[in-house]
Amino acid sequence: MISAIEKRKLVYVLNRDSSGTPTIASPLEAHRSRTITFDTVGLDNGYDNPIFASLEFQYLDYDSLVLGGNVVGGKKEDEEDGMPQMEKQLAYYELDLGLNHVSRRWATTTHRTACCLAAVPGGADGPGGVLIGGEDYIEYVHETMSAPPQSVTSTNPNKKATKIICAIPRRKLHPAHKGVLVTTITVHRQKKSKFFALAQSELGDVYKITLTLDPSDKTVVRGMIVSLLDTLPPGNALNISKSGMLFLPAEFGNHVLYQFERIDLEDAPTCTSEEARAAYLDDESNPKIWEEAKFYASSERASKLACSFTPTMLVYLVLCTRFKIIRKKPWPNERIKRILEPTINTLLCPLPMLHWC
Repeated sequence: MISAIEKRKLVYVLNRDSSGTPTIASPLEAHRSRTITFDTVGLDNGYDNPIFASLEFQYLDYDSLVLGGNVVGGKKEDEEDGMPQMEKQLAYYELDLGLNHVSRRWATTTHRTACCLAAVPGGADGPGGVLIGGEDYIEYVHETMSAPPQSVTSTNPNKKATKIICAIPRRKLHPAHKGVLVTTITVHRQKKSKFFALAQSELGDVYKITLTLDPSDKTVVRGMIVSLLDTLPPGNALNISKSGMLFLPAEFGNHVLYQFERIDLEDAPTCTSEEARAAYLDDESNPKIWEEAKFYASSERASKLACSFTPTMLVYLVLCTRFKIIRKKPWPNERIKRILEPTINTLLCPLPMLHWC
């Protein structure tokens, strides 16, 4: 699946002919109007129909904005300004290979700051589903997931914890009112159906994510553990090789290749989803935040849930090499020449000159 930023989604089916040459079929459309897509990943669904997960946001049309406080299209009404409250959703798109058709089979509401996805191994190798990275939290979501067992019960019978969500460790000097955004997540598969995930924040801190599975059923996730790995330069992605190497394409500066010293983080600052679940069930301060979405929307509350740490450099990783990136600097004050003189002369007014700055 290839997703545009707005509206359009195309699914291409790749096959091989009798000679072994790859062939590509005509694209199948899965468009959705008034929808902005933040990220799209393909799920591990074994030998069943392919499923794609999309993090998307459907904004209101002009008529809905004019109507104001009326509830339009299933949107909730905001208590403060009376406008319909728009929600960010995680949607599953299924490709039916028999009918050659793409359908939107399932969707659920996610955190408003969610921005990146990572597919969890499924089928015979894991529980499936996706990890969602956002501000201050990492959440696990799947279509078939059930509410985790609650070790702490709330005094309110209507208050139940259904999310598997975990706060990320924060720096000691980081302001409590300012969130920390997770910008990228990657999942690495190991032998014997084992796997773990790495996530990096906008500050460069890298976290290891471990899912706690049910001992009797390995396809059921019961909890999540997020531990601090190291602090690296902010990167556009995280790439882990089978030989234990971590390649970091840096957002600024040279790309870097690291090697794992160890992956079992026993002494590292750690947060668990059980702590977040217990804090939600124990909180009785404000009845308006009994909804889980509102409870996890505050950065100040996330700072209380998360453990603190002092940034360090390369505790569990070893620097192997740096890849020097040569970039051409633009010439200052160089004017772009007009190469389409006949076309420009037909315009009523001349185009302004453009300059490099």
